[in-house]
Amino acid sequence: MLNIGVTSRAFNGLTISDTAQRMADGGFKCTELCFVQSDLPGWTYNGIGSLEGITPKRVREAADEFRTRGVDVTSLGLFTDLRNPEEEKRREAVEYAKRYIEFAAEAGIPYLASECGFTPGRRGVNADTYETDYQHIKETIRQICLEAEKCGVHLALEACVLDIIPSPRRLKTLIEELEAESHIRLGAMLDPANFLANSDEEGMFYYLKHDLYYMHGKDRKINATYGVNVGDGDIDWIKFMSCYIRYADKKPFILEYCNKDNCLEIKKRAEDYYDAAFQNLISRIN
Repeated sequence: MLNIGVTSRAFNGLTISDTAQRMADGGFKCTELCFVQSDLPGWTYNGIGSLEGITPKRVREAADEFRTRGVDVTSLGLFTDLRNPEEEKRREAVEYAKRYIEFAAEAGIPYLASECGFTPGRRGVNADTYETDYQHIKETIRQICLEAEKCGVHLALEACVLDIIPSPRRLKTLIEELEAESHIRLGAMLDPANFLANSDEEGMFYYLKHDLYYMHGKDRKINATYGVNVGDGDIDWIKFMSCYIRYADKKPFILEYCNKDNCLEIKKRAEDYYDAAFQNLISRIN
């Protein structure tokens, strides 16, 4: 059975309690918590959000709202800019991440999730800044991982063909470099839509199967910039789910881009793909 969840962003503006209840009623098993609920707001994508009024105790109480309804809180969604070219901005990002680490540790949330980050209007690999951008993100991640591991929390990095870590192989290299140089453990949060343009479904797992913390469930047309719901893009989901079953079964698969009105439909699609992949694998054994 697919360990399926949905990000709390799908219920943007609802209360924590209402969000948790809707997830439970829909049969979701886990979530990625972002501060977008009406009674726990403040999250900003690719930036520094407001943490006014947010305390470790409040985050623990929010996480417990989900857990008491049978929904595990897999991660706390940071999703800030880790490679900003300005040193002061990177320092701010590290301090911001430290607050999130404190929240996650108090709430018993194992993972802190972030993308690489980008400069609006200049997203992508830019030849004139690529090498310095890479060193910047590597050092920022090093600092965050060192702080996180002190508290029993781990950073899950979501990479993307549009960002400074543009491929599964490049993410694997970063993971290995940080482990070799600083003895820290960076993990991967795999979003297959983010790698579709440079890796097939099997290739993603080839490089990252030993480093996966959890996955996002979203799709993308191969030549598109923006993602779409599972089943609306070009990912071969039966092939993906076959790899999931072989290499990452039971790891959280958390839907992204769906909303409160269509999340059950998208959940059913993902589960059907999983079931079809499972039957294919069984038929081969027999």
